[in-house]
Amino acid sequence: MSAARNFRVLPVLVFAIALAFSLKLADVAGRVSTLFDSAYAEEKAALPPPEEAAVHGAEGKDAGDAHLAEGEAVDEAAQGADTDEGAQATEWRDAADTDLELSDVKMEMLDDLSARRKELEAFEASLRTREALLQAAEQEIDRKYQELSKLRGEIKDLLGQQAKEEDERINSLVKIYEGMKPKDAARIFDTLDLDILVTVMSRMSERKLSPVLASMNPERARTVTIMLAEQKALPSLPEME
Repeated sequence: MSAARNFRVLPVLVFAIALAFSLKLADVAGRVSTLFDSAYAEEKAALPPPEEAAVHGAEGKDAGDAHLAEGEAVDEAAQGADTDEGAQATEWRDAADTDLELSDVKMEMLDDLSARRKELEAFEASLRTREALLQAAEQEIDRKYQELSKLRGEIKDLLGQQAKEEDERINSLVKIYEGMKPKDAARIFDTLDLDILVTVMSRMSERKLSPVLASMNPERARTVTIMLAEQKALPSLPEME
């Protein structure tokens, strides 16, 4: 009887426990549902209305596009800056190259000017040397001219002295032949050199010369007469200065 009583009590306890568990589970489920509803309500309250959401979405998209455009602009600016820097660097390099080329051109010009200056200096030195040689030559020519002038004067003096002595000898011969008899003088004149004969006879007086010519060989007398006539007709030579 005690066992039967216990057997009947056990299902009641199991039912009571199951009922209590069900109630507890329902209570927990209700609390969880309440929590979900509260969270959904709060989330819904926090969300903007559909129009505002669309506007905010568009604004967000525009803002994103703006940020994207700004980023692209920044990138392009950076690229432009890099390009400008590259161009400036290139231009700087070109300027440096140009400076180097100008420096090379200047150096070439300076070298050319230096070479030209050396050539001019050498030419000037050559001209000075030639001028010195010309001056020396002129001095030598002047010296030679002075020597020749002196020698000419000496020769002139000697010739004058010789001419004077010759005149004296001829005059002496003229006096001798004028003092001789015409026949004797004629015989000597027929044998004398014609130049000497003409010189002597040209200085004899006509009175003394006539009988001598008459006594000479007719052919000889004719030749001497022609030479005397030509000598008188010839102009006198200018005296040497």
